[in-house]
Amino acid sequence: MKFIIVCGPTCSGKTSLGIELARKLGGEIIGADSRQIYKKVNLGTAKPTPNEYTGLNYHLIDFLDLSENYSAYKYAMSARKLISEITEKGNVPIVVGGTGLYLKALTEGFFESPEPSESLRRELERKWNEMGGKAMHEELARVDPETAAKLSPNDKARILRALEIFKQTGIPISIHRRQGEAHSWGRPLWVGLNTARPVLYEWINARVDRMIQKGWEKELHALLPEYEMIIKKRILGYVDMYNHIVRKIIDRRTAIELVKQHHRNYAKRQLTWFTKVKQIIWFDPTEQSFRDKVYRLCVDYFKRT
Repeated sequence: MKFIIVCGPTCSGKTSLGIELARKLGGEIIGADSRQIYKKVNLGTAKPTPNEYTGLNYHLIDFLDLSENYSAYKYAMSARKLISEITEKGNVPIVVGGTGLYLKALTEGFFESPEPSESLRRELERKWNEMGGKAMHEELARVDPETAAKLSPNDKARILRALEIFKQTGIPISIHRRQGEAHSWGRPLWVGLNTARPVLYEWINARVDRMIQKGWEKELHALLPEYEMIIKKRILGYVDMYNHIVRKIIDRRTAIELVKQHHRNYAKRQLTWFTKVKQIIWFDPTEQSFRDKVYRLCVDYFKRT
């Protein structure tokens, strides 16, 4: 099964390249962004507008309510099905996004985790507050030393999720992952976008400024009834802005600067992830002819058997 993956850090130009390739190659877009899957969070996630997709079919973008849960496993199953269906129609599947876990699940396999338990999560949160991260990390180490060795004692979200899954299933998450991993799926062409770090950071800062100019704060106020769900999902940037708008613990200027900083930090984590994927062919979007080079690469890839 052949398909294209356009990946890279946030703000590197993945969406515009993916759309251009889809128009030239007769393709359909499949999103791979863990924030853009949710409805209503539009400007703050840099979600493409319907106008940008005019005339194209796109999938796994803007399709979930904020109240719904999703996982890498669910993503992989949905994306694989779509890739097969798009291929059968004679179109080109183009997966576009920067969520490394989704792309790993799609191409390598992932386990189906149990749905989060609100009561169990509250109990674990209570224990974290009483005992602290070091003690909870030690508890995880007793039941799943492999996972604990990979996590910092400050990594609250992952420690609690690993403990939650163990308590729900009686099996460490490390074993679940090994059992869930399958042989590699499909024969994707990995296209990565990246540029010099200072340039990328300038692009990120400018994008956040454009979000504000386009009315992101109005969007944030409209979403106040769903504020707690957005916080739980840790949607990048929204937490900082709500710390200003709702909790009033920081001023507006500080909130915006934190949004920029956290997006830059996220880009750095994405690059750390993607540098481990040896199949990626990297392109610098500041190079004038890079789009032509990517297009020719894609054409040659589909010519090969």
